[in-house]
Amino acid sequence: MILTIIVNIILPIFVLVGVGIVMDRTFHLDLATLSKLNFYVFVPALIFIKTLDAQLSPALFASVAAFTALHIVLMFVLSWTLFGLPPFSRQRPVLTLAAILSNAGNYGIPLATLAFGAQGASAMAIVVMVQNLATFTAGLWIMDSGRSHWSDVVKGFLKVPVVWAVVAALVLIVLKVELPRPIRDPMTYLSDGLIPVALVTLGVQLARSRFGAQLKTVSLVTAIRLLLSPLLAVVMAAVWSQLSPATINPVAPVMVIAAGMPVAVNVYILSVEYARDSELASRAIFATTLLSALTLTFWLLIVKGA
Repeated sequence: MILTIIVNIILPIFVLVGVGIVMDRTFHLDLATLSKLNFYVFVPALIFIKTLDAQLSPALFASVAAFTALHIVLMFVLSWTLFGLPPFSRQRPVLTLAAILSNAGNYGIPLATLAFGAQGASAMAIVVMVQNLATFTAGLWIMDSGRSHWSDVVKGFLKVPVVWAVVAALVLIVLKVELPRPIRDPMTYLSDGLIPVALVTLGVQLARSRFGAQLKTVSLVTAIRLLLSPLLAVVMAAVWSQLSPATINPVAPVMVIAAGMPVAVNVYILSVEYARDSELASRAIFATTLLSALTLTFWLLIVKGA
């Protein structure tokens, strides 16, 4: 089982990440353009199509969203408290976001597709939606230390294309409108393009990250993101299953894997935007992404019942 997971799930991910690293080292790709393509084109297209085609019942859809939101809240309370201690207080905003925001888009959706198929991708797409909402609402507030006016946070939220992709898909579902083929086919092609483009983009990001300084701090946030976060998801799934098994059991493995993803690239983007420890964010992304090859193999073994 472990060899199957490594060869069929983990290895393809890192082959494409490696392509991004090599391409950036050779041609120095435009990371800003790649990031914009992912954020404004490929991720919204995938979430739109996956939401439209999701085999998740409304109850399951709501449970995935609620589970993700609750997990974020619990991780926030834990990390905000921990990183408020004197050794970390100056870097509290970046460390907190690194602990609670995972790379469910660029990394998580491709992995969920390979590991769990269409239903896994649909569930992970909902996780991406909630994570993006958290990033561009609470995340902006945390990074700006509460200085942003609530109206700015709302404006930032409304600029997130994923929000409108989900809204559009849900409207079509409720109205039972069949998407015309001239619209659906291009959206499907864009959706299919996310996995290679997102992973190549991640490779470019890693090619520019450096790991070495701030070793103790990076090690702590790595342990929280790759070990503690998925462990919390395991406990939450077990409790949730006792209360309402039908609404979580079909996607519980995906929720654990989503919680064990490495630090989100959005943490680096926000740290640059607000001039807050961008090098630390970069190192956290680098370390957690590389080590996730080992930890995600472990968590996949656990959730697949090996």
